[in-house]
Amino acid sequence: MSNSSDENLPTMQSNHRWLEDAFRQIKTSYDVGHLPHGLLVIAPERSGKGLLANTVAQSILCEKSRQQLNMPCGSCKACYLVKANTHPDLSEIDRLVDNKGKQKQSIGIDQIRHLTNKLAETSQLGGWRVAIITSVEKMTRGAFNAILKTLEEPGEQTLLLMLASSSHQVPATIRSRCQLLPIKFDQKQLVSWLISETGCDDVEANEALNNTFMAPFAARDFINNQSNKQLESLFTDLDLVFKTQLTPLELFDRYASLDNQLWVQLASYFRMVQLEKLKSQQNVYEKVPNELPSKLYSQLLDYNRGQCAGSNLQTKLQLEAILIQWFEIGRKIVHYSNR
Repeated sequence: MSNSSDENLPTMQSNHRWLEDAFRQIKTSYDVGHLPHGLLVIAPERSGKGLLANTVAQSILCEKSRQQLNMPCGSCKACYLVKANTHPDLSEIDRLVDNKGKQKQSIGIDQIRHLTNKLAETSQLGGWRVAIITSVEKMTRGAFNAILKTLEEPGEQTLLLMLASSSHQVPATIRSRCQLLPIKFDQKQLVSWLISETGCDDVEANEALNNTFMAPFAARDFINNQSNKQLESLFTDLDLVFKTQLTPLELFDRYASLDNQLWVQLASYFRMVQLEKLKSQQNVYEKVPNELPSKLYSQLLDYNRGQCAGSNLQTKLQLEAILIQWFEIGRKIVHYSNR
């Protein structure tokens, strides 16, 4: 396997029930001989789309799934090769790591050309050739162009599994040549999973899911305080933006690592501001117009809907425009308070 970041690709477990419908959809297509050559999974970070892709890939390569697709057996030659990270017909493409140990910003054209050349070869084990491309939205324009020919003329028994956190940076030429594979998130189901995973209660589980926009593994991290600390830090800095002690641009620089998920945390913040205003008239946000937090929260939801629908507007500029409104209302409040 080339460019893999995992020594052993993890697969779905019996308690990952929110992924089962998507897997069954693939099984149905495979079993009747109508499996598409390109599958595009768009879901938030830490939602399980990687697990789903890994499971589909390993299942298709499993020797016991030749006639009907089933979960990988784990005991055949193909499964052992996958576990050893040496299966010749399975490739995983992600952003490379530089000589300083830092992941690069994009997936380059050379990586994709290497992959397309490999997929053009005959399967070494006489079955499917499968590739998983993670962070598809991080591909360069040249990389997108390089993968198009494979999507248009994929060859027999070739499957491209393409994973993205949002659709707005995936060109329409790519989206139109792939079948969208949806992951259905049922909140009651996820609450039950979180309780079994962390020992939390219903209230904590729902809060975590609401703060991570239904991404179960992110919600688990939230409960375990791995993500909560960063969220608290972001909320503190958003308060500094409101107090005009930090500019929107400076905030973006501090939280560049959140990438396409920053909007999720911003939405959580403005929802919190809404609740704080409802709970008490005496708080740091008491002079904020009542409709503003709701307006900004709605704009963030509209922003996300636009991205999922393929909006080409630049992410940073849209979010910065929202934060500038927050900065400006803070500046006006400070100005009039000092008069």
